[in-house]
Amino acid sequence: MNKSRLRQLALARRKNVSGRIFTLLNEAAQQEFMDFITSIQQPHVIMSFQPILERKEVQMSFIHEKLESLGHELCFPRVEDENTMAAYHNLAGNNFVTSPWGIQEPDPQNSKHIPAHEIDMIVIPLLAFDSHGNRVGYGKGYYDRFLKDCRPDALKIGICLDEPVQRIDDVESHDIPLDLCITPTGIHLFSGFYQKNPFDSEFKP
Repeated sequence: MNKSRLRQLALARRKNVSGRIFTLLNEAAQQEFMDFITSIQQPHVIMSFQPILERKEVQMSFIHEKLESLGHELCFPRVEDENTMAAYHNLAGNNFVTSPWGIQEPDPQNSKHIPAHEIDMIVIPLLAFDSHGNRVGYGKGYYDRFLKDCRPDALKIGICLDEPVQRIDDVESHDIPLDLCITPTGIHLFSGFYQKNPFDSEFKP
């Protein structure tokens, strides 16, 4: 199935899912993420995201609190122009500003810019993904362009309420796949994760 159709189906499912089911899926995805992230012993610089509530993205506040309590430094994306996204560490706690697209972003006046090459992990919101780690977002390409500037060993983590499809048909050469993706049912590991092998034998194939 191609990206456009997958995007259309995913948005329709999110629109129609009941509040009760969304809450259950959201809580399960959060727990799976925390089970995974607590395997990391050394503090890291992690870029996460503020969810778009009306699009029913995974709620991240509990995860962010836990990450900070474990000593990780959090930064968040900010769209700089129509082609560029940058990461900022919010120096004023939860002081975010609303972008023209309704996304909560760091205020550059109260934030520290974090160069892409300093980021160890990037947590990426998704609409869909396949069994090889290829992903479908909202189609603007911000994450693909940003990820090209990140270190090759930076871990790319998707978090999604849907399970993977078998294959995305129209993957392009500039598309950057995930190393793993977390869903309400568990952790899906892809080839990039095994090449980096950041953890112990528990996660080896």
